Order: sequence, then structure tokens, then C-alpha cells
Amino acid sequence: MKTRSILPLFVSFLSALMLTVSAQEASEAPLSENAVSTEVTETSEVTQEVEAAAELPVESTVQPGEITWGRQWATYIQQGGTTMIFIGLLSILGLGCALERFWNLRRSRIVPDGFAGRIIREWNEGSFESVRDSCAKSRSMLARVVETMLEHKNSEDAQQVKMFAEDKAGRELRLESRKAAMLSTVATLSPLLGLFGTVVGLLGAFGTVAAMGEMGDASVLADDIGKALVTTVAGLAVSMPALFVYQLLKNRLALYAVELEEQVADLVNRIFVERR
Repeated sequence: MKTRSILPLFVSFLSALMLTVSAQEASEAPLSENAVSTEVTETSEVTQEVEAAAELPVESTVQPGEITWGRQWATYIQQGGTTMIFIGLLSILGLGCALERFWNLRRSRIVPDGFAGRIIREWNEGSFESVRDSCAKSRSMLARVVETMLEHKNSEDAQQVKMFAEDKAGRELRLESRKAAMLSTVATLSPLLGLFGTVVGLLGAFGTVAAMGEMGDASVLADDIGKALVTTVAGLAVSMPALFVYQLLKNRLALYAVELEEQVADLVNRIFVERR
């Protein structure tokens, strides 16, 4: 009996509980829909702001009236006139000559390491074909001197062989020195061209003064004075590096000449003198 009386009460409690939960869900649903709509509205507003910012013109870091470094140098070159063209050609010529000299004035092209020892070993073994092949592969200045010694391999006069070898080495060194003379020409001619442009600019300035009859307006002389100054600066800017590189290459060649002389003397001594 007690169980039957409790069961309806329990069913009534469960029904009331389910009604309460349904009412809470119904009240929360509009709130969630309102939150979603609010988030969508905020997202669209942010998107519109980003698109509006993207459509705005990007401000350039260079103002219209500002003169950049490239424009300034272009103005200088234009003021220099025809003289600047010749100075530019000299700079290209000097750069090409410097690169060629640095590439060819290397130890491997003058006195390669280990070459003399290999030649002495092959010569003492009597393998003259191997000596000739080694010289052809090396293509160095010392190799060309050894080729001259090969032409006198049967000579009994060591001093005569040494004289021929040193004469060959001297000719090779003078030829290498002449190849660097173009840098000296560039270093000498560039400031002279700059001075020539200066004189032309001053002549133009004086001609303008004579035509105008007065010197009160400085802007009238600006172009001619700019030509006079720019060409001098350009000539010196080309001349100083060219002179520095020329002296550097000259000292390097002098150092290699001493090493070449020592190795030639050692070759003659160990091949033609000690074998007796």
C-alpha cells in the first residue's frame, strides 16, 4: 500500500522537474541567438573597417619634393656632361683590368706549390715526357721556364742553362708587369679628365657672366659650376682606387718574382750541378 501511494508522488515530481528544465532551455535559447547575432555584427563591422583601411592610399616614404641618393647622383652625372661619360668608361676599363690581374696573379699561375719538387723527381728519373706533361698541365710561369730548360737538357754548362732560364723568367715577369700598366693609365688619365671638365665648366660660367653682364643671380652659374666640381670629384674617385690596386699588384708581382728566381736557381742547381 505504501509503495502504491509513493509512486504517484514520484511520477508527479519527475514531471515537474522536466517542465522546469524545459522552461529554462526555452529562456536561454533567445539569449544564445542574440549573442550569436551580436558576434556576427561585430565581425562584419571589423571586416568593413579592414577593407576601408586597405582601400586607403599608401603613403610613400619619399616625399614628392625630396631628393633621394640615386636622384642626386643622376643629377651630378647630368651636370658633368660628356666628360662624365669618358670618366665612366675609364672606371669600367680599370675595374676589368683589376679583376683580370687579380685572377692571373695568383701563386698557382706563377710558382705553384710542389711543382719544383715534382719536376726534380721526374727529371732525375729521366722521364722527360712526364716533365713536359706536367708543364703543360700547370700552365704556370715556372712551367714555361722549365720548358726552356728542357730545350737544353743535354747541356753540360750549368751557367748557360741558368742564363737561359733566368732570361725566360725575366721576359715573363716583364710581360705580366705590362699587363697591369692599364691601371696606371686609368689612375693618371682620370684626374686629368676631371680637370678638363673643371676648365670647361669654368669657361661656361665666365661665358654666362659675360652674356648676362652681371653676377648677382647665382642660379645662372649653377649648372657650369656644378660641372666644374662634379667632374673633378669623379676623376679623383676613379683615380685613387686604380692607383691603390696598381701598387698592390705591383708589390705582389715583385714578391712572386723573388720566389720565381729562387726556384729557378734551385732547379738548375739540383738538376744540372748536383748530377755531375
